[in-house]
Amino acid sequence: MLQKSSILGDIEKNYEIIRSSYEKSNKNKCDFFITSELFLTGYPPQDLLMRNDFLSTVNLFKKKILQLTKKKFSIIVLNIPEFKDGKVFSTLFLFKNGSVVYQKNKINLPNYGVFDEKRYFEEGKLTNPYFRYKNQIIKFLICEEMWIKKAVTKSENADYLISINASPFEIDKHKLRKFYARKNINNQTKNLIYLNAVGCQDELIFDGGSFIMNKRGRVCFQKSFFEETEFIFDSNKQSNVYDKINKINKSEHIYSALIYSLKFYMKNNNFKKVIIGLSGGIDSALCLAIVVDAIGEKNVDCFYLPTIYNSNQSAKDSIDLTNNLNIKLNEISIENLRKNILLELTPFFKKKTSDITEENIQSRLRGLILMAVSNKLNSLLITTGNKSELAVGYSTLYGDMCGGFSLIKDIYKTQVNSLAKWRNLNIPTSSNFNKRNIIPKSIILKEPTAELKMNQKDIDSLPNYKILDKILELIIDKNNDLQSIKKYGFNEKLIKKIWNMLKNAEFKRYQSAIGPKISSMSFDKDRRFPITNKFKI
Repeated sequence: MLQKSSILGDIEKNYEIIRSSYEKSNKNKCDFFITSELFLTGYPPQDLLMRNDFLSTVNLFKKKILQLTKKKFSIIVLNIPEFKDGKVFSTLFLFKNGSVVYQKNKINLPNYGVFDEKRYFEEGKLTNPYFRYKNQIIKFLICEEMWIKKAVTKSENADYLISINASPFEIDKHKLRKFYARKNINNQTKNLIYLNAVGCQDELIFDGGSFIMNKRGRVCFQKSFFEETEFIFDSNKQSNVYDKINKINKSEHIYSALIYSLKFYMKNNNFKKVIIGLSGGIDSALCLAIVVDAIGEKNVDCFYLPTIYNSNQSAKDSIDLTNNLNIKLNEISIENLRKNILLELTPFFKKKTSDITEENIQSRLRGLILMAVSNKLNSLLITTGNKSELAVGYSTLYGDMCGGFSLIKDIYKTQVNSLAKWRNLNIPTSSNFNKRNIIPKSIILKEPTAELKMNQKDIDSLPNYKILDKILELIIDKNNDLQSIKKYGFNEKLIKKIWNMLKNAEFKRYQSAIGPKISSMSFDKDRRFPITNKFKI
């Protein structure tokens, strides 16, 4: 079985991975060589599926894969887009001896959250549900089909269930996969084989974690998360039953997902180095820690861009952080630039009271400088805003929102604190930096502030983050209405205020950088609200 990453659109390279791994499968006399959902094309292909040249290329390589199977032992299990009678289907093929010995179209197309498969594919019909092999009855499921009852109603008589997937990472998603797998197990079933994709595509993280579940609903074989691997499962030589899934630490899992996402995004978009601006706060500190863990300290350029409003403590914290990570901190004062801009704007602003406009000039100057360095050095600028700030608009468009990758875009402020504390106590398995206690305690303990004016604190503009994050979670992730949120003991006036802040910041989020999906409701493809929107709660 192939738990490896494929690159969207690089069909030739994906084919070579299949060819090489298939040869190994044959040498080992495997009955089946199984690939994850839409491995040949990469997932999700989106509007590439509307191009005839893309579909023609897929068909060309389908024929090549058919040829691979001539006079070979192993059966290839491959899911590809199939153009037929003017329609496109997500079709699962079994290839053996240069022929198609079984095929089925995906019968349930997810059309929620990040998924919009009904835009591209026709839904198949529940026909020919079984493949018979060596007196065994095998039922194949394509991703969503394992989650939907109508797709598995005829699985009661199957000896084996084989589910191929491109299931994106979310917090605790691995538990849901196990839950739905168990629902499809019965005494007839010898094993359910769950093969998941691994790798990343834009904001989506495919975390792998393929597993085999026996008829008692226990995991008897488990592959690691965020790991590319080929593996053989011999049903006659099962390992002792164990359940590795229950031992997963949530903070570690999230942190590993962020590392993995950044690595893949940089690799697939040809970035070698990263630029990051430090404020002395916990968001940029956590981002820097993740970056160093992902690509090493030698591939990071750090900048500190102060004005008169930045405290000595922020400067010290930034220096201590970079020293802990063996990174040189580049300091560029923007105070004179700030003054000169305000001077030039005086004729236009002279009758206006000073407000957030002047404050945002600082943030936009930082964005300008960091983007200039990013352009010149061909380095990826990391945006350091968290989900709480992006939700309520506590960020500056074309300022601190500048960048190519918003690393903690889907991480609430309270989660940022938890991840920072976890990283200080632990070294991630995939880390390129083998030290603990890298984020100074003073950064973790200090009261959050944007430092755009004297003695500014986040709490001057926002509720306490514990309260804010809980209300935001109920509105965004849970999609609760006003009355439901009030039942948690929150003030109606405060709920409405946060809703209005969320609604009014929509135009900013439409212009924000892409970032890894961590929650069930991220700000990229999951949540789609109109900018022009007068609805009130």
